[in-house]
Amino acid sequence: MIELRRGGEGYPARLERLSHPPDPLWLEGTMPDPGVPTVGIVGTRRVTPQGTWAAREVTTALAAAGAVVVSGLAQGIDSAAHEAALRSGGPTVAVIGEGLRAFEQFIPLRRRGLADRIRQEGAIVSEFALDRVALDWMYPRRNATIAALSDVLVVVEAPVGSGALITAEHAAKIGCPVYAVPGPFGAPTWAGSNQLIKSGAARMLVDASEVAHALGLRAPSAALTPAGDAARLLEILATGAADADAIAAALGIDPGAVPTVIAEQLLLGTIVPTGDGRFARR
Repeated sequence: MIELRRGGEGYPARLERLSHPPDPLWLEGTMPDPGVPTVGIVGTRRVTPQGTWAAREVTTALAAAGAVVVSGLAQGIDSAAHEAALRSGGPTVAVIGEGLRAFEQFIPLRRRGLADRIRQEGAIVSEFALDRVALDWMYPRRNATIAALSDVLVVVEAPVGSGALITAEHAAKIGCPVYAVPGPFGAPTWAGSNQLIKSGAARMLVDASEVAHALGLRAPSAALTPAGDAARLLEILATGAADADAIAAALGIDPGAVPTVIAEQLLLGTIVPTGDGRFARR
């Protein structure tokens, strides 16, 4: 574990944008080259399949373009972003809301392996004393640090009251551009994201290349549209409504897998129930 002091070697210059930069900052791993563009990707812990998919799509495109991905190593959107960055071969930085030793002691087993990979390919950082256990007041400060380490911030699936919205507020204060992935009509886990767009606090993100351009990077287009079974489902329903059995037969998949495909598209708002057990394309 390395202690970085404000003004000293290795201390991230981006943090100087905060009114009260953290000092010291504790580090495990290696901070990426400060000259490489960074993107913060944040969202809800109670993620839906569509949110996970969107986070992975955006992260994969931006990591492949050369951006460093910054997030908070929480379950849900944060973990999906870190995992996608690592799979793409890019570095990632996790900013945690507790001391590094406390985190190591209490981290859930399902995220322990992810944390180990982040240490090897990037860094885990904290502004809190090594043994400090997480308390509610610490997370808004952590969120400010995520925003400050990011050149652009992307919010994926955030309900009203989400910590991701606090991160967006901090980003706006320091002049960091904010993008938000739009969610399906009426979905509570996307209500905060949609409100950011509605209020003008965030730009609507439908293609990851928009963020790449904002970072000065070139990336292949990664439009947030369905793929695989989801895309085939929309093709099937383009000719008329169908029930789950007919959809399974047309897709050539096990009937038990159909509810997941249907649920994802219902959340997206691309299909609607007809009221007689069938589904139709919107």
